[in-house]
Amino acid sequence: MTEKSTANPDISDQEEDAYDARIQKTGCQEENDNLLICYADKRDWRLCNAEMQAFRNCYQKNKQNAGSQDLEDSERAKKA
Repeated sequence: MTEKSTANPDISDQEEDAYDARIQKTGCQEENDNLLICYADKRDWRLCNAEMQAFRNCYQKNKQNAGSQDLEDSERAKKA
């Protein structure tokens, strides 16, 4: 007997969202992955301070490489 999946189809793993694309362009993918893994393992952001700081430092240094200013501008516009 086979089970039918009732879940809605997810977005293909092959499709990349804007956030992931920007992270990859900054060159901070490894730091981002480490941060996400830390959170997945510990389920508490406060226990991931070292990973958060490493990602923050990398992102601040390289954000101009990813069109991140456009992202920041659009976020500011949403809040206004």
